[in-house]
Amino acid sequence: MRRILNVFIDKSLVGELSEDNNIWSFVYEPNWLAAPESFPISPSIPLVEDKQTDGSSTRPIQWFFDNLLPEEKARELLASDIKEPVEDVFALLTKAGAESAGAITLLPPDTPISEGDIHSLTDEEMNTRIESLPKTSLNRSERKRMSLAGAQHKMLVVLHKGKLYEPSGNMPSTHILKPCHSDPDVYYQTPINEWFVMKLADKCGLNVPLVDIVYFPEPAYMIERFDRKGHHPHQQRLHMLDGCQLLNYPHLTKYRNNNVASLVNIVDKTRTKAKTLLEIFRWACFNAMVGNGDAHLKNLSFFISKNYITMTPHYDLLSTAIYEGIGKHLDHELAQEMGGVKILADLKRDHVLAFGIELGLREKLAASTLDDVIKKIVPASTSMLMIAEKERDFGEVRTISEIHYNCIMEMSGRLA
Repeated sequence: MRRILNVFIDKSLVGELSEDNNIWSFVYEPNWLAAPESFPISPSIPLVEDKQTDGSSTRPIQWFFDNLLPEEKARELLASDIKEPVEDVFALLTKAGAESAGAITLLPPDTPISEGDIHSLTDEEMNTRIESLPKTSLNRSERKRMSLAGAQHKMLVVLHKGKLYEPSGNMPSTHILKPCHSDPDVYYQTPINEWFVMKLADKCGLNVPLVDIVYFPEPAYMIERFDRKGHHPHQQRLHMLDGCQLLNYPHLTKYRNNNVASLVNIVDKTRTKAKTLLEIFRWACFNAMVGNGDAHLKNLSFFISKNYITMTPHYDLLSTAIYEGIGKHLDHELAQEMGGVKILADLKRDHVLAFGIELGLREKLAASTLDDVIKKIVPASTSMLMIAEKERDFGEVRTISEIHYNCIMEMSGRLA
């Protein structure tokens, strides 16, 4: 049976997505093709009149839309919540495609885009929802199901005049909430971890959005959506692709293809190549310093429009090395191999510089960029730890201390 979804960018109908016997097709809407500012939804799905259909081995259409969905346990919970098989990607998109990363909205044929609304959220209700994970999803199914990519549980919210609301219909969310990891005995204190590392990234010259921690009293990390323009309730969705979508990779290859060749390919597709190259190298240096081994291709994203592809702010930055166990943090694998090295304990300055040269940087520029990250991260981390010791609880301070001493101070000495 042929299944169909209309594809919108913000509120504009872009095309029709269809699936028949697991073969996916996409055709652009004539009005979108004729629009002066139109652009392809992906470089691998070019702006042409003819219907485009996936092949048997290369499936750019299915891979692009599959990359909109959450991953791992978050996908399993979504499938359970909407009562669809986890392997039926089209069914998941049909019921959860109203809000994704960027501007894409997926709706069944003849389903109008509703204006939407917001619904007040109390601390008590939020606390109950967080405590109910992973049995039930954070967003209420009758309001807005979320198809945001990623492995952690997330919730779409609107922050308006200091209060949190849940959006429904076509109302864009302004922020994303991420509570503690669903396996807190292993991955403890993830909200403070991500908040601390993102704040450090800002101080180290990385472009990051505004972040915060909110307590219901259960903690949740909150990040402002950078794929939005304007202010609630008059926001515009901005189209963006993650690294897997940009390079036409299925989401399951986000680690396997996370290498120099893919990063160079990404740089070549952007408008400001020199700027993107330097941003990616600084990002990689920072990840090595904090022990972020989860900086894969889906954790790089890019705005796309008629005339350009540019990098978005960075996100999903946290220290994963601290979860290796006491004394084992340097056994952690790097997000991408640097100078032939895969393990933090083996990484030295020469390896990082070799990685920069492989990407296309001059050695002098690679060295000055690495030194700049080291120069900024040590005092910033020291200062933030001192403040945390006065303001945060024991568990949060312990987590920040582990990142500071076991990763940042250790790696700064090795890479200086």
